[in-house]
Amino acid sequence: MIIEFIGAPGAGKTTLLPEVTRFFESHGCRAFTVVEAARPLARRTLGGRLVHRLAPAMLKRPLLWRIFYLHGFAHRLSFMAQRPRLIAQVLASQRGRPANADVRQRQVLPWLFRHMGYYEFLRRHARTDEVLLFDEGFIHRVVQLFTSSAERPSPSQITDYLDFVPRPDLIIFVQASVEICEERIYERGLWPRAQHKDPAEISQFICHAHDAVEMAVAHARRKRWLVLEVANDGADLTAVQTMIWQQLNQISLGRWSTWEVQTAA
Repeated sequence: MIIEFIGAPGAGKTTLLPEVTRFFESHGCRAFTVVEAARPLARRTLGGRLVHRLAPAMLKRPLLWRIFYLHGFAHRLSFMAQRPRLIAQVLASQRGRPANADVRQRQVLPWLFRHMGYYEFLRRHARTDEVLLFDEGFIHRVVQLFTSSAERPSPSQITDYLDFVPRPDLIIFVQASVEICEERIYERGLWPRAQHKDPAEISQFICHAHDAVEMAVAHARRKRWLVLEVANDGADLTAVQTMIWQQLNQISLGRWSTWEVQTAA
């Protein structure tokens, strides 16, 4: 099962991800982020089994990560070969982006291509009782691909991109206002790549990212993808966590592709 999170920067995706993990594990499923899944799933390969059996204990972790990395590269090529229209759309959309979009500094394309390989490897090696959690999966990458402080998101680019990406089993949309997102970003500290930006540019980026997320979620719903919305504007984290459990319990675990859950903010 593949679950992707989406939300504007500061909405709280990373904060709420552990609660989703706990929910599925309480229902007998093992839930992984990419980093958590890397070594256990690498062990299921021939090389991973050899490392687990023969390598000294101190070398097992780095060697399993290396196997995961190498398999990710091979699966990246496989993923790209299967989806040439997605690759063409992404490359075309990135041409001509303004210099102050910081595309190279943010490594927008390298991280997307790396994600393709990791996604494909994990998808192929995960078992039916395992859940893969992507806090920056394909749908969330509309933020990196189509927004910056200098760029308003284009609805047509976002919809064209989402029409070519793999469909997740569930999208968790973490919703928070622009003002709350900006406040949280400054509380936790700006990203190193954004230290040179002035407050007006940061504010503009958050507004544009918020718009891109809304556009992406709206299109996902038009495509009848399963979307669960979590309102995370308040300060009471316990109440938000309880809400996540209540909403997930409304979804039949055996019918992910046909149920849609939408909740009031």
